[in-house]
Amino acid sequence: MRSLSFIFPFLLTAVFSLSSEPLKVSSQNLTTLSEGWTFTSQGETKPIQVGKGLSLQGMNPPVHGSYKTHFFYEPDNKPLGIYLDRVQEVDKLFVNGVLLGETGSISADGLYSPNWYYKRLYFIPSSVLKVNEVNELEIEIHFRNKTFQGGLFRKIPVMGNYEQLQEFIIREDGRDFCFIMLFFGIGAYQIFSIVLKRQAKANFYLFLSTLIFVMWRLPLLNISYTYTNFSFFFWLKVFFTSQTLLPVTIFLFSYSLFQTKFHLKERLLVFFLLCIAFAQTWEIEIPTRILLLRIWEFSLLLVVFFIVRGVIRAAKAKKAEAYFLTVGFISICIGATIDIIIDVTSGKNIYLTQYGFLILMILSGVAISYRHAKNEKELSILTKDLEIRVRERTIELREKNQDLEQDLFFASQLQSYLLPKEHPNTIGIRIHTTYLPMKQVGGDLYDWVELDDHRLLLLIADVAGHGVPAAFVSSMVKVQFRESTKNINSPKDVLEHMNQALTSLVSRYFITACCALIDTKERNIVFSSAGHPNPYIYNRIRGKFEFMNVKGPIIGWKDSFTYGEWTHKIQPGDRYFFFTDGVTEARAENKLFGESKILDLLEKGKNKDIKTLSQEIIVQISKFSEEELKNDVTFFFIDVT
Repeated sequence: MRSLSFIFPFLLTAVFSLSSEPLKVSSQNLTTLSEGWTFTSQGETKPIQVGKGLSLQGMNPPVHGSYKTHFFYEPDNKPLGIYLDRVQEVDKLFVNGVLLGETGSISADGLYSPNWYYKRLYFIPSSVLKVNEVNELEIEIHFRNKTFQGGLFRKIPVMGNYEQLQEFIIREDGRDFCFIMLFFGIGAYQIFSIVLKRQAKANFYLFLSTLIFVMWRLPLLNISYTYTNFSFFFWLKVFFTSQTLLPVTIFLFSYSLFQTKFHLKERLLVFFLLCIAFAQTWEIEIPTRILLLRIWEFSLLLVVFFIVRGVIRAAKAKKAEAYFLTVGFISICIGATIDIIIDVTSGKNIYLTQYGFLILMILSGVAISYRHAKNEKELSILTKDLEIRVRERTIELREKNQDLEQDLFFASQLQSYLLPKEHPNTIGIRIHTTYLPMKQVGGDLYDWVELDDHRLLLLIADVAGHGVPAAFVSSMVKVQFRESTKNINSPKDVLEHMNQALTSLVSRYFITACCALIDTKERNIVFSSAGHPNPYIYNRIRGKFEFMNVKGPIIGWKDSFTYGEWTHKIQPGDRYFFFTDGVTEARAENKLFGESKILDLLEKGKNKDIKTLSQEIIVQISKFSEEELKNDVTFFFIDVT
């Protein structure tokens, strides 16, 4: 009995060998190795199916074993290879006991480094093959991850022409690369839209979605491992982090497109998903990473709920964009549902979700373009309406402006009547006046009253501001000046009377003024100033300028102000120049005309008559101001004969 039990395994192997003839393999074509596989683990050998996970066949991790089969090799002159697709998790390939390749590794100290994403294509050199004989094929497997199916389960191994097998990977990588390029194109369009600030926030989130989708697909490309030095664990973090972030950006995109307000629960959901994505960037154990993935999958139900609710609300509001996105979200849901079912039952994820995402991205671009077209149409209608309104308003304004111009013309005519027209008949003096308002009417004023043949009471004033209000106040100043001179002859008393009368009337329109009494019989002039620029005095006979340093508070601030007086002896040849600040404060490029230029003009024109000199001053001020006065300009000359 003991001898029979010893011989029984050999008999079983012999029977199995007789009953299963090895497949004939040639490098001329491709042969699918679906039958005749055994799996040996812990000294136990039994038949096994490829294309089905180890865990589904009763072998739960950790498992260390070898797939074995035999094939009959018919020689030719082309290279031979075997394509295993993706294997979970670490594998080594042996042909006739010779190691030909491996993916992933386990170091001597037990460091486990798998690679789930790499597509296994191994070259089989003719030197290890037995020509026209049976060869042994062995695939050693380390299966440790409890959340996966394990082993050769995604596809059935294919053996044959190495170059034709390479085309499998090239076609699959090319297909995925086309997807990536499509998403790059969608993302590039969004960049231009963001730069043009057309629905910038929605475009930005759509751009992020395309970028993250690309990062999600890159780890599945063999070129990512072939042409970069990044490890599997780096790509693993990129894959899971991008996968976690993608629903977040789509969620934000839908809310921004429909201009839906973010509430606390939506903010908390986004924060929770961001935390999971951030945790996926850490150096954590694979089981922990998969646990986070399962939590993320559960939270997707909430994301779908909020997005669907937003789409329904937009549809009720008759927003056409909602119908575009509905098709996209339905595509994603269908693809994701099928992917999850296939992943849970067999582990063979075919990534239908990416097609749903592509449909959503395209329809999102269409939705945004529709929104742009709709906005442009509405903007065109509003623009036409605005043009009509502007045209009507322009006509109204033109009519009102004509009325205003006419009123200003009458106001300027009226103001001109307020200014003295005839020169005074005071013996011993000659006067020439100049008045240039900044606008049609202004706040400058000059006036005089002849007390007798030898006495003349003068006033020059400047009301703060321009235009009609200042002109109105200046007319009040003239009235008060004329009222004051009925019983008062002293310049200081005139200013005090005017200040008391005007303070309660002019409010914030403060007034500067200079009042002077010329007495040609007594040969003197008495000045009083209310914050006004001091007049210049020049004696042509002696060739000497004098500057009157007269001071006093402005009119209209406080009615209790008092003013002082200064007396100056007049002589034949004296020339007095009274002016408002519009003369010295004429502006050009933030530069003032200044007192020095006035003194220079007075010096050069000392021998000219006052009318000619007045015209030269006006010309110089106009040139300096570039023909545009920035203030009222008023001045007058008095020559003593």
